[in-house]
Amino acid sequence: KNGGKGNCDLEPIYQLLKDRKILNPFKYMLFNSSIDPRKNILFLVKAYQESDLFMNGVKLCITGQLKSNSYSEELQKIVKKEPGICMTGYVTENEKVDLYLNAMALLSPSLVEGFGIPVLDAACLGMTTLASDSDSHLEIQSINDFANHIIIARTLETRDWAMAMNAISFNLENLNEEIYNERTKRIARYHSFKENIEGAFISDIAEMV
Repeated sequence: KNGGKGNCDLEPIYQLLKDRKILNPFKYMLFNSSIDPRKNILFLVKAYQESDLFMNGVKLCITGQLKSNSYSEELQKIVKKEPGICMTGYVTENEKVDLYLNAMALLSPSLVEGFGIPVLDAACLGMTTLASDSDSHLEIQSINDFANHIIIARTLETRDWAMAMNAISFNLENLNEEIYNERTKRIARYHSFKENIEGAFISDIAEMV
């Protein structure tokens, strides 16, 4: 949808968001990565349990395919008892776009991270991100104005993350009243940053060749 003045909005077509029975725009925090011990998802789930998010109507959405191992089994057991946690399984690229455009914040508690694409994408959108102090997250935080959007927290105590998630929720509790404005802002920002980052990347490659 065009909103005039060159603004553009994308209403969600992903079923979990479209019917609003499971997820509501800007009333969930997103974890987007593979289900893997190094991604520290059990830590994140425990932090969510210790937080006030569910009581305040904010869910935790976890993407990624469960695996046939004890880690996934333990995660599944906990999630079954937690109505505030939604596991999507595998998501397509279009579904991922919907989840990013409508998330209150991104959560990335990884113990070890490669380049940290989910955190980079969120920063390009201008979405608040709570991330672990891995080298890649610190590197991304130092790019452009990303320090304004990425909060770094050590993953020693789940309570620290619970408190940080509560603070983010409190600061952004009115986002769901500005759905159209927030989505259009994120889309416009992403397009500008994507071009800049890709341009810089191509220049770096050209210099190396």
